[in-house]
Amino acid sequence: SKSPSLKEVFLDLASVFQPPERLSVSDAAAKYRHLNNPGAYIGPWLNETVPYMAEPMDTIAERGKSALVFVGPAQSAKTDALILNGIAYTVKVDPMDAIIYCPTLSSARDFSSRRIDRLHRHSREIGAMLLPDKDADNKFDKHYRTGIILSISWPSIAELAGRPIGRVWLTDYDRMPDDIDG
Repeated sequence: SKSPSLKEVFLDLASVFQPPERLSVSDAAAKYRHLNNPGAYIGPWLNETVPYMAEPMDTIAERGKSALVFVGPAQSAKTDALILNGIAYTVKVDPMDAIIYCPTLSSARDFSSRRIDRLHRHSREIGAMLLPDKDADNKFDKHYRTGIILSISWPSIAELAGRPIGRVWLTDYDRMPDDIDG
């Protein structure tokens, strides 16, 4: 493969030093998120489709809040709005390490393939933020140009212990055990 030119290296480096955009999570989703759900909907994220999710999405980035708990019915856009749009916001607007906990190792692997990899593939500006090194994009860790790491994990004593991670999401919390190895 061809090595990047000096100009390409400088342009790529310069993009890292750009000041952050001042966007809410819902605005970042509208700007950067593209859905590809054949048979359902293919196109940009539209906040108007699920207007009840705009406020919870924007709460993710509120400085005065340290947590958000959202309980809702199945198939109500919770995962897309809060986790995937939260990742889009984290990658493009407010970079910080993040982790998603799924109930089991197999569900974490599935979430990575079915949700995160598709997010990168169909939302091109988000996917373009992945480091080009093949080791930087594996099933359980995604490394981005801004230096952040997105981890996809499952609850175990080792996986939950002392990590300096700015954003933590739990998906399908009701399917996780209340007691993790004591």
